[in-house]
Amino acid sequence: MGSVKFLEIAQDELDNVYEAYQYQTNNGQDFIQDIKVTLSHIVNYPNIYYQSSEHTHRAILQHFSYAIIYKIHKNDIVVMAIVNLRKKPTLWASKSVSEYATNRISILPDTMYTR
Repeated sequence: MGSVKFLEIAQDELDNVYEAYQYQTNNGQDFIQDIKVTLSHIVNYPNIYYQSSEHTHRAILQHFSYAIIYKIHKNDIVVMAIVNLRKKPTLWASKSVSEYATNRISILPDTMYTR
């Protein structure tokens, strides 16, 4: 499998969740670690996770009530959204197609840098 790429909107969601956990419980790094572990599993076994639509899969984090929505594009994993499973988990899908289509794809840094 190739690299992991984030749509800009998914990176923004990741940053927001990290900042919220870091501010509220000083638990942001644990959240990022859970994301890294799940992404590692996705890269190694991209098709084992639940296929939530014709083109996307959903991988649930082990320690947090969030999921990574991703698609396999050529040899890359493209993260479409980071969703809170305690809220409306289909909220990301209600965003306009153009909102996702016009977002740039950012390559995930090795350090999982968040703003």
